[in-house]
Amino acid sequence: MSTHKRILLVEDEISIAANVCSYLEKKGYMVDVAYEGHAAVSLLDQYAFDTIVLDLGLPGKSGFDVLQYIRDQAMLSTPVVILTARDALQDKLTGFSLGTDDYLTKPFSLSELEARINALIKRATGTVANPVRRWGQIEINTRSHIVAIRGVPIHLTRKSYDILSTFLQHPGEVITKERFESLLWADDPKSSDALRSQIHLLRKALAEHDCDVIETVHGTGWRLGKLKEQS
Repeated sequence: MSTHKRILLVEDEISIAANVCSYLEKKGYMVDVAYEGHAAVSLLDQYAFDTIVLDLGLPGKSGFDVLQYIRDQAMLSTPVVILTARDALQDKLTGFSLGTDDYLTKPFSLSELEARINALIKRATGTVANPVRRWGQIEINTRSHIVAIRGVPIHLTRKSYDILSTFLQHPGEVITKERFESLLWADDPKSSDALRSQIHLLRKALAEHDCDVIETVHGTGWRLGKLKEQS
């Protein structure tokens, strides 16, 4: 099936990565490959993927660490299938407790891996009836990660997207500094200046499209105000 879906393959064994990549690309997928954990995190910060195929025994940052980053720090719901030689029950339980959707052990069949990827994508796209969130004339598609203002797509950094997405998940609510810091940096807290800098970048990106909607609630946090209609 030619899907044109984008897959992130995180695998440090070059021969396995090459075989999986070649097979999936022939089936119509777009495949990005990361050979170690930190590279995977970097790609996840830059791009949206339809599925992640994740090895556990990675250099630099383990597969479990990457999975924890996906679910707890990046707060992504992207389907994940662990692909590993580890067949111990405890590893499987740990993987599912951290948020993997599937677990496939090596050696494996390429056709079975593709079938599992297809099943995860179908399940993910079928569970969200309407992935579009709106506030005034701002729209976010949580499936494609496309943000648009008055129907015009705009470019946002990953953290700017996360901030705006949080606002739209809680329309009209005041989001505190602590809540944003937990979302953006989790166990690696930054200074208040870092958060203000991220809010400034988002405001600047929105202002370029005549969309000044972020209101500061002094001493508390920020919320979305109403977008004025353009004459």
